[in-house]
Amino acid sequence: MADTNAIDKANLSAREDKFKEIFSAIQKELTSASLEIEANNVSITINSNNPDPTKISIEVTDHVYRVIYWDGYAVNEYYDYQNFNKALKKFKKFSDKALTNIKKFGIK
Repeated sequence: MADTNAIDKANLSAREDKFKEIFSAIQKELTSASLEIEANNVSITINSNNPDPTKISIEVTDHVYRVIYWDGYAVNEYYDYQNFNKALKKFKKFSDKALTNIKKFGIK
């Protein structure tokens, strides 16, 4: 039996529709956001005057999905998952977290 996750891990861009759906929710709130989709890395960046802006990303490393959240100042979190759906769920939660923090504190 084939490992269907192996196909996912080989190419994140095959799940482009899932990431675009999350990005569209962010873009409704923030026009300054950008989405970058590559085979092994997908990231949403909240563009600002900060040289190291808020960024949420998912990348394939060492046969796991690494989901990373950077708030642009001090908070850096990451989680590793074997399952794409769990990683996507965390990616969505980090996206929501970024929006909540921007609503509270603004973009700097």
